Amino acid sequence: MNLSKSIKSNPLAYIAMKSKANPKKISMYKKIYLRIKNLELIDKDKYLAIHDDCKTQDMDVNLHYLYYGVKDDLVTQQSYITDVFNLEFYKNRYSVENPVFDYVLEGFFKNNQINVFDSRYVNTLETPIFNQYYGGQNDKLLSEVKDNCYITDKRTLIPYIQLEKPIDSDKIRVGVFTNDPFENLAPCPYIRLHGPFNQLSKSDKYTFFMYGMDSYVMMDIDNILRSKLFDIVVVQRILPFLDLLLARCKKHGIKVVYETDDDLLGVEKNSPSFEYVDSVRSQITNFIDNADAVTVTTPNLASKFDSDKTMIIHNYYVNTVFDVKKDIKRGGKLKLGYYGTLTHSKDLFLIKDVILKLKKKYDFDFEVIGGFNADDNICEDWYGAVELPSNNMCFEVFMPWLSKVANWDVALVPLENSKFNLGKSELKYIELAVLGIPGVYSDMPVYNGVVKDGVNGLLAKDTEEWVLKIEKLLLDSSLRESIRKNALEDVLKNYSLDDVVSMWDELFSKLI
Repeated sequence: MNLSKSIKSNPLAYIAMKSKANPKKISMYKKIYLRIKNLELIDKDKYLAIHDDCKTQDMDVNLHYLYYGVKDDLVTQQSYITDVFNLEFYKNRYSVENPVFDYVLEGFFKNNQINVFDSRYVNTLETPIFNQYYGGQNDKLLSEVKDNCYITDKRTLIPYIQLEKPIDSDKIRVGVFTNDPFENLAPCPYIRLHGPFNQLSKSDKYTFFMYGMDSYVMMDIDNILRSKLFDIVVVQRILPFLDLLLARCKKHGIKVVYETDDDLLGVEKNSPSFEYVDSVRSQITNFIDNADAVTVTTPNLASKFDSDKTMIIHNYYVNTVFDVKKDIKRGGKLKLGYYGTLTHSKDLFLIKDVILKLKKKYDFDFEVIGGFNADDNICEDWYGAVELPSNNMCFEVFMPWLSKVANWDVALVPLENSKFNLGKSELKYIELAVLGIPGVYSDMPVYNGVVKDGVNGLLAKDTEEWVLKIEKLLLDSSLRESIRKNALEDVLKNYSLDDVVSMWDELFSKLI
């Protein structure tokens, strides 16, 4: 019994015994043992809490793991293996059964990652992995924050927001949070946040940290903002942790901006979004009430908020995504068209009778891009559906595609007259001007404040007016041409990104 205990207290002797004096096995297990020990992969107290036999035998935990702990399932192993080494991630990424053994024998030398954020921070198998990892990560963060003014990489964003103390910077640090993924950006965050902030970052006055929904699912939300890591935080629309973020910002004296392009609190009960918005209504209201500034797209939307802290920052022509269309349709069979997200069946039904009436008199095609959900069960006897591209919610994919397929003589922009829609912006007008398509728009504040009837577009209130205005454009090619020209001149003159960037710069300067 004393001999057995003596062997267990001598790792190399124990390895030789278990290997039955096989030189190759002895060499391999010796390497694994020493590397696990040097890296300090195992938390001794947590390991002993699970393996009582290791404690009663007074056995080295690293040695015990070598032959017994390694048989634990990965969840159990992860409970005592340092959390910087994500065993499940490693197993799935490199298709191995034993992550720890694989890493110390081969994975390290192949520069394998030990977690999704690892940028090869571990440089040796001789010193604790925890210290190496966080030392390397902090060095990377320091370098990234110093050299990059527009940060979108989650491997920097997530460790940064969970730092214990801030990184010194001579720039204004702006944390930006959107409820959309920051990969393959949808139109709203692309236009309202990415476009202006990416441009503003080039001024060398600011560093922007761009967080999206794809970051939140990987973050330890409770550990965000332990100190003043940002000077300003910009939140767009809705977040799953609004209350917590607001509390941390207030604690550290971080200025807060709420950004929205929709009247979310005015969403009607019949909207697909109502149930979710209603469930977080109190958090949205509380965030807006406590924000230092609110940014919106239109005067009508601005009227919903405190005028003393609300700034109107209009939408603009995103010339980084699609160019002014040159190959304008000027012949062939007449084509009318509509495009919109898949929740606009009410808008489209406003013009169903209009289309049917016009089809009795004229030979034309009416194409619809989006607009209807599959659940709407709409018969297609009055329009032709255009199949959407894959990844159609990505703004950089959709707009160039739209420029190619929207080969229309006239675009129709119906909009239901509702409280929620009164907060909408004239983005469709901007886009159609660049696409070179004259439009007929619902005569609502969204459009009648920017569209001069007969000059840069046409406005229609009811079915009779829709028929008359569309008919007017169908019959008059010179009118279509003049509207194209006037709308484009207006947009290029009055809807530039530079103006928007200047307004954000002005707002941030006032807050700091």
